[in-house]
Amino acid sequence: MSKMVTVALDLASEQGGMLTTQQALRRGVSRLTLSRLAGQGVIERLAHGVYATAEGAFGKNSALKAAWLSLDPHRFAFERMEDDPAGFTVTHRPAAELWGIGQLIPDKLEFVSTSRKRTRREDVRLRRRAITSDDITIVEGLPCTTIERTIADLIDSHEDLSLVADAFGDTTFGKVDFDRLRALLDPLAHRNGYENGSDFVRFLMSDSIEFERSVVASMLSGPLKPLMDSFRPQLPHLVLNPPSSPAFKKAMADIAKQASLEEFHPLAQAPLDNPKGARREDR
Repeated sequence: MSKMVTVALDLASEQGGMLTTQQALRRGVSRLTLSRLAGQGVIERLAHGVYATAEGAFGKNSALKAAWLSLDPHRFAFERMEDDPAGFTVTHRPAAELWGIGQLIPDKLEFVSTSRKRTRREDVRLRRRAITSDDITIVEGLPCTTIERTIADLIDSHEDLSLVADAFGDTTFGKVDFDRLRALLDPLAHRNGYENGSDFVRFLMSDSIEFERSVVASMLSGPLKPLMDSFRPQLPHLVLNPPSSPAFKKAMADIAKQASLEEFHPLAQAPLDNPKGARREDR
């Protein structure tokens, strides 16, 4: 019995403190053994066919992780990650919550997959759609739609745009792929009153003070702050337009022109009464 306890706990430790009945059977742990372990309080039954240690049961996103395991209970988590990255990916509101963005409270545990599957669980919603590995990443140990895909999915599901903008505002500037986001929002732009994906992204940016702060914080720092402050008006053109576009080229030309002016030299902005910021020739 002690050997089976070790096997079961080792399996659970490999998967964030959780295991399924079918996975346990593959490791030689019987249903009866699992039932006894649950009765002794060694593990806890979270859902039909899903058990967890105390770590897994009370860990972050435990309900979401248990639901994900239950959708393909025979395979181990690492097998699913390696063999089928597009299978049952966290999406929509639960994806936003997993990313820690926005205030869109999930009403269901939602997953997207390229294959058709039904579930009797009323708290789980399954969506079938073509999705590639480019739109999937790992967040908190679970396959989850990328930030760009998550934002697009929320908009496609007719979520309140102000709430989506708030979610976008919680993202970190350096983690957003603007080219991908523009491409995903292009087919959704007209029905939401925007000309194209770039115009849509511009709305998301302009409606979010927090995101603007993230942009500024990532680009305005250290001795370059005076110089970079002058570039702020050009930031939307740099992130919203392709490098080949006239708007991008004009923005770069303006930046180059500004950078060549002595008044934008970072050292020229240093106070003369500050020895650490003194000009080189004054030393």
